[in-house]
Amino acid sequence: MWKRKRLLALLTLLSLLFAAAPLPSAFGAALWDAGSLAKVYDPPGQTYAYAPAVLREGTTEHLFTCHNAEDGVIKDHIYYTRIVDGVVAESRSVLQAGPAGAWDSFHVCDPAVVAGKFQYEGNVYDYAMFYLGNDLNASAHNQIGVAFADALGGPWVKYPEPIVTHPNDGYWGAGQPAVTSIDGQGWLMLFFTRGDAQATAGYRVEVRLGDMSAPVVGAPLRLTNAGLANLNGDPDFLNNFDIAYDPSRDRFYAVREMHPYPTGEPSYIASAQQIVSISGGSVWGGGGEWRVEGTLNAAVTGFARNHNAGLLRTPYGTLPSPNAIDVYFTDSDAAPALVGRAEYTYDLWRISAALNNDDPVLETPIEDFHSKDFVVTKLVENLNTNAVELHGATTLADKNVWVGYRIYDHEGYLVVAGTAYRGAVAADGSFAIPIDKPSLQGDRTARLEVYLLSPKGVELDKQVRKVDF
Repeated sequence: MWKRKRLLALLTLLSLLFAAAPLPSAFGAALWDAGSLAKVYDPPGQTYAYAPAVLREGTTEHLFTCHNAEDGVIKDHIYYTRIVDGVVAESRSVLQAGPAGAWDSFHVCDPAVVAGKFQYEGNVYDYAMFYLGNDLNASAHNQIGVAFADALGGPWVKYPEPIVTHPNDGYWGAGQPAVTSIDGQGWLMLFFTRGDAQATAGYRVEVRLGDMSAPVVGAPLRLTNAGLANLNGDPDFLNNFDIAYDPSRDRFYAVREMHPYPTGEPSYIASAQQIVSISGGSVWGGGGEWRVEGTLNAAVTGFARNHNAGLLRTPYGTLPSPNAIDVYFTDSDAAPALVGRAEYTYDLWRISAALNNDDPVLETPIEDFHSKDFVVTKLVENLNTNAVELHGATTLADKNVWVGYRIYDHEGYLVVAGTAYRGAVAADGSFAIPIDKPSLQGDRTARLEVYLLSPKGVELDKQVRKVDF
């Protein structure tokens, strides 16, 4: 009878814990609002749009994207799309490749728009657009140029030479610009990606374009990679990012692509984006460390590919609100559902997140891990400190039991000796203990052993299960 009661108690505990257990999800600094996920723009036919730069005025969204103009032809233009109350009011090419021999004679892409005052050829313009251009039918010899306009819809007037140059050395070059205003006039902080023989990395450079008869471009400063981790938990690098400034926190918020790319087709775009932030001082002076704010992946969007994203911003490159962040991103069909070229399946989507100052955490449920006296329910990882906790519950809350663990690799070798914790069990039977995340090569599945000890060190119960770390 006593064993039957204990079994019933454990089953009740199991049902309560798993009823409350979430799907794998990250939360903390950026709390995604699933109800805000919405399609923004679906290019018709065999056309594509990606890499959005977005400004919003009331219920009007101003989108600048990398877009092809001819159905079924991969050749990049920059499009302006105006959306009013969710309906596309206009969508057209506003910046095209230059003539033969020009530095931007093949592709123009990756727009970044900022307000200010820019004097050029006798006119003072209200907006500057930075963009990637190249002169090859290839992903190489990219450089960054600028154009000016009095209105977001144009017409846009190009400055004839690139602002950020790169030699024709066979490498990717400089591109994917993002920009924030420093003084509301012509003094700007320009961010970009450079891919050369040394590395692919993120940079920032001060530019002064108030008088284009004498533009000033400072020395580029490479931004740190510290604090960035890839999808496997290994160190990552910064590239293909958009950025906005939050003056209330003196922090720059970025959305960046995560690596590695998927192995299935399309294998050249990212499956996940990450929101990160860094102090203003680290942008100005270098160094510092990125703080992870949240991750945008299939668990959040339902899409196998989430790539080439941009942040909603004010015309001067700041976050519209310190309490929220809006991400505009591109999806894509993926194998095995992919038919034809992936580019022609690109759509633009939007999702919002509330911002707070907490560390983001990743919760991963663990199913079917239970023994006669306890159940293990989930792993909880702090994405900034990388601290990991193991959560569960026991029917022996009144016995002052200790909870311990060990971790073995897939070959059975002990990789984390672990320890047992006294006082980890709450009055309701729930427990949370810190564990060391194992360092595993290749296969990230390990055998997790959890055990209960009496106050005198006698083992009362034990269970082992394979867990993905």
